Amino acid sequence: MGASDLASVDALVVARGSFRLEVPSWRVAPGEVVGVVGPNGAGKTTLLEAVAGLRPVAAGQLRVFGLDPWSRPVEVRSALGFMSDDMALFELRVDRLLRMLSGYYPSWDAALVGQLLDRFEIDTRKKVSDLSRGQGTRLRLVTAMAFRPRLLVLDEPAAALDLSGRRRLLESVLEVVKDPERSVLVSSHALHDVERIADRLLVLGNGRVVQEGETAALVGQGRTLEEAVEAWGVA
Repeated sequence: MGASDLASVDALVVARGSFRLEVPSWRVAPGEVVGVVGPNGAGKTTLLEAVAGLRPVAAGQLRVFGLDPWSRPVEVRSALGFMSDDMALFELRVDRLLRMLSGYYPSWDAALVGQLLDRFEIDTRKKVSDLSRGQGTRLRLVTAMAFRPRLLVLDEPAAALDLSGRRRLLESVLEVVKDPERSVLVSSHALHDVERIADRLLVLGNGRVVQEGETAALVGQGRTLEEAVEAWGVA
């Protein structure tokens, strides 16, 4: 792992039932947005959950901030924000949920939370169960970003959002990486969105790395990421 890498992988194997994800070598440097793309079953969620310390490694090495995220979850998650569209939330009023979560993070930024709640039009007086699916998605993003993590990991963050909602979400994500010390790792089937924001790509297919590198270089001129993915045989 390089001295500045936020995450690194060497000869990684992660098992999920009979499925095996294998990533020989991969790095996430500070200040970049990395898109993880591939079809259903490619291993995107498996990888992101391993990075977030939610799934153990079967072989090889995975380090986040220089630590093993599975054995050192408290240290890693204090600086890593994770969000998936089906992530469980406590059944509380939104304002009480956020107040409770703020106690776990010394770096919790109440001003940022207020800005995001306004941008995403979330009524903090509502209970979590009374939110629409799209509102629940946006609230999950708020909880992942509220403590200004060094690494923000997003697994299909825009699945429940319309075009306008996706744009607002992407704007918020891009604001996170204005800081050159912070990075975003995002998995999405919305390839147009990924192409717009990702500096680098990790393309997976059947648990293997198909392509990895800078987005512009991999996609090339005169085609879209969607067309490139089809050409790589992982659409």
